[in-house]
Amino acid sequence: MKNIVTVSREYGSGGYEIGQKVAEAMGYQFYDKSLIAQIADQLLVSQDYIQATEDKAIRRNIFHEVFPIFANGENEDADYIFKQQGKFIVQLAEQGNCVFAGRRADYYLRDNPHALHIFFYADPEFKTERLCKKLNCSPEEARQKMADMDKRRKTSYEYTTGRKWADRHNYDRMICTSSLGIDKTVEEIVSLLG
Repeated sequence: MKNIVTVSREYGSGGYEIGQKVAEAMGYQFYDKSLIAQIADQLLVSQDYIQATEDKAIRRNIFHEVFPIFANGENEDADYIFKQQGKFIVQLAEQGNCVFAGRRADYYLRDNPHALHIFFYADPEFKTERLCKKLNCSPEEARQKMADMDKRRKTSYEYTTGRKWADRHNYDRMICTSSLGIDKTVEEIVSLLG
């Protein structure tokens, strides 16, 4: 039986909202960026430190992709935090009945037989329209935000896991939210869990 859901998504696809609605429909715990606060408490560091360490690791990784000769294992703090985050996610998943939005949970729970790993994507027009409404911005600003966020997610995921972001082999389902719609997607996932 699947009673854990990991949500990975393109920015603007609605994956976060779908994850929240699935958790609500199933009576599951919903975990998102709030995990950073819990991890910070466990490690006795500030949330800002965790976020800054992750941001720094991502920037260095982008630089090292362009200039690999300069890569020299500088990201020890980030590696430690990523490992601790993974352990924490595994502990939370042991309780079952939960949905994880992002945080590389699909990787950390890759061997958990109770986890359903889903990747959400959507047509650019669908994502742009959603973001324009949500962020009250122009289509150009929405497209730039999508490009920036997806690059960040891809770089962070690939740096941490060694796996390719959005690779269908990492997920049980890849769902196009622009063709199915948000509410129908929620219904489909709930039926998979039911």
